[in-house]
Amino acid sequence: MKDSWWTGQTRFGVSPGLARIQALLKRLGDPHLDYPIVHVAGTNGKGSVSAMVASALMSQGRSVGLYVSPDWGQVNQRVLINGMPIDEGLWDGLACQIETAGQGLLEMPTWFETVTALGFLAFSQQHVDVAVIEVGLGGRLDATNVVPAPLVSMITPVAFDHREYLGDTIEAIAGEKAGILKTGTELVLARQPFSSARAVILDRARQLGVPVLEASCRAVATSQGAELTTPDGITVQVPLLGSYQADNLETAWTGLERMASHGWVDRKAAAAGIKRVFWPGRFQVVSEVPLVIVDGAHNVHAVEALVDTLKGARWRHYRWRIVFGVLRDKPGDDMVRLLAEVASRIILTRVPGERGRDPRTLLAAASTVPARVVGDPIAAVLEERQALLSHEGLLVTGSLALVAHLTKEAVIMGWPHKLSKPGSGI
Repeated sequence: MKDSWWTGQTRFGVSPGLARIQALLKRLGDPHLDYPIVHVAGTNGKGSVSAMVASALMSQGRSVGLYVSPDWGQVNQRVLINGMPIDEGLWDGLACQIETAGQGLLEMPTWFETVTALGFLAFSQQHVDVAVIEVGLGGRLDATNVVPAPLVSMITPVAFDHREYLGDTIEAIAGEKAGILKTGTELVLARQPFSSARAVILDRARQLGVPVLEASCRAVATSQGAELTTPDGITVQVPLLGSYQADNLETAWTGLERMASHGWVDRKAAAAGIKRVFWPGRFQVVSEVPLVIVDGAHNVHAVEALVDTLKGARWRHYRWRIVFGVLRDKPGDDMVRLLAEVASRIILTRVPGERGRDPRTLLAAASTVPARVVGDPIAAVLEERQALLSHEGLLVTGSLALVAHLTKEAVIMGWPHKLSKPGSGI
């Protein structure tokens, strides 16, 4: 599949701003204006919430587009229609249209902007009824923020991440996330770990006259996922593990209840749709015997939620071997120290590519438990899996890029083609 466009364009380049993608979309006929949108921002939980909302909307028989990032080893996994990544042939055809349209632009779009435009174009040409769009980075200057006032805007928990682009304070980061708000939308706001972030977002909503619905605490984590019961007796269950999925379910359902009030979905059908959702890389059991779990926790807040899950009743009896790899721009030392609370041993590895941090620099942070370095993540996973005893589990975490690499290399079987429950195995 086509994976590069303009000369000098790199996949991980970041250049905030909307002018480039606006110019490209204009030449494509502004496809992002052809369908209503649900826009999802936040630090953690965006993908899970987006998947739940998309699955619920599909239950109504609607054609639903879903745009997410990152992918799991295949670039077309960023653009889904009715739960499936778009066909490779369609991807390449759309990519050629974009390359033609972009010729002669004053400033060429970044890789992410180009893929975002491809997603918008795919949804237009395939005539989706509605699209769920996950923000890539931040919100205010993210390429997805070219959309007009959405049906619903959603902001999941805001925490510290991408400080080099979003700011060093939680208030600055929250301000960037709140940048997706527009007069004419409604905001669903997840429970926030920082009260000051909540205050910033609520203030921005007030300035724009945006009604706010805050997620409450109805949902609880169970051994099979997360669950809530509405006041009128509808039970909503999502089969995604991890204690943090309770908050994600609460956020998604709050938005769906609002959409139901506008006739976009029947609540009982939405509950049935959420029960069928699958989302890879988030506390995903890829093998039961031996027990192997992957979780793309990639910042301190996500690792705290992961540790909380491992301390829960279902998992606390296992001794955990943890394979950990992280990107250079993440607080890897703090993440390792948190994981050491639940680890019997830590194996430090490198996320492939120039962004991966040298695992040897993390040894000091892992000093409270047995630790070693295995530079090749494939070797690290296979060696530790082979060594597992009956009372042990293997956890692979630290970066979604690490999970994507292992999936691409067929070390982890997770989501090769569609959003359906995968066969277990490594």
